[in-house]
Order: sequence, then structure tokens, then C-alpha cells
Amino acid sequence: MNGQIAHFIERMGLALESDGLPRIAGRIFGLLLVSEDALSLDELAAELGVSKASVSTNARLLEQRAVLERISRPADRRDYYRVPPDLFSHMMEQRLARWSRFHSAIAGARTSLPIRSQEVLQRLEEFEEAYSYMSRTIREALAHWQAARGGRPARAGVLQ
Repeated sequence: MNGQIAHFIERMGLALESDGLPRIAGRIFGLLLVSEDALSLDELAAELGVSKASVSTNARLLEQRAVLERISRPADRRDYYRVPPDLFSHMMEQRLARWSRFHSAIAGARTSLPIRSQEVLQRLEEFEEAYSYMSRTIREALAHWQAARGGRPARAGVLQ
């Protein structure tokens, strides 16, 4: 692996770590983002210089978060991982779903908790309005993005 790609992979590790994921998960994502083909757990472990167990655990975590998808190949018992073709749209939908759950919790708290403080009620109302506005705006922007692309999914990035 060349130095620029290794540096990119490390940057992705740090970026996802700052988002609450293990650094190795970010490194796996970074490597697959710049890989043309799906890679097996053995290939991922060898490229990243880490244990297969660590790669397996973190690849499954990324698969659960829909950042990676697991595929199989005919006559091969190994699992392979790749970045899904519609990654950006899918990641945004996942993020919006998390925001929606948070928004619902805030809305429920505002209307059902015995809060007497106007300051606290106003804070919750502001949060609720902000999440509602941002979610609506992002959904509209995502729809415009998909329409501008003619409804076709974005292709996963390739760099080698």
C-alpha cells in the first residue's frame, strides 16, 4: 500500500473514532472506500496489519450500521466486505433515522414530563424545532441530490 493511501486510511480511522466508533472500524472503512474490489477478512487483516478477530468484530459493527455490506462469492466460503454503491444516501437515511428517534424522545419529554420550569420547556421546544427543521431540510436536500443524479445511486469511491 502506498503512503498516501495509508495516510488516508489512518485519517478515516481518526474520523470515525471521533464519531464514537473504534479506530480500526474507521481504518477498515477507509481501506474499503479506496478498494475497487470487496475484500475478505484475511485480506483486510493483512493490509491493515491487525488481527483477523479485530477485523471480523469491526466489519460486523460497520455492517450493522449499514456502512459496509457483506457479500459472498460462488464456491468460496469466505465472507467479503465492500462499501455499498449508494453509501452516501444510505448513511444519510441512517443518520436521519437516529435523529428521528432523538426528536421523538425530546417531543415526548416536553409533553409528558412534569416540567414546570419555563426555561427547561423552552430548551426542549427549541431542540424539537431545530431537529424537525434540520431533518426536513436534509431530507429535501437528499431528494434533490438523488433527483440531480437521475435517481441513480452514487458509486462507491475507487482509488488505487
